[in-house]
Amino acid sequence: MDPGLFVAAKTMALTLIDLAAQPEVLAAAQAEFRERTGGGVGGSRWVGPLLPRDFDPPVDLRWPEYVTTARGEEWCIPTPHAGTGAGEKL
Repeated sequence: MDPGLFVAAKTMALTLIDLAAQPEVLAAAQAEFRERTGGGVGGSRWVGPLLPRDFDPPVDLRWPEYVTTARGEEWCIPTPHAGTGAGEKL
């Protein structure tokens, strides 16, 4: 997972540098955005966020923890967000 995150970060950083250093590339990207959205945010072809405004994101999930014990290697399953119904008693 970590190598993929680093590649993504480098790609985004270099893209920003390209857009800052080459105004014609930035103009082309902005024109494509306006075309695809029908005029930008709120345009005729704009697709807004698909989640409801009051959506509570599950930001409390932990990364799996990998440990080595006398029994061998183990990992824990992250605890789901309370109220989602996942892992709760029926």
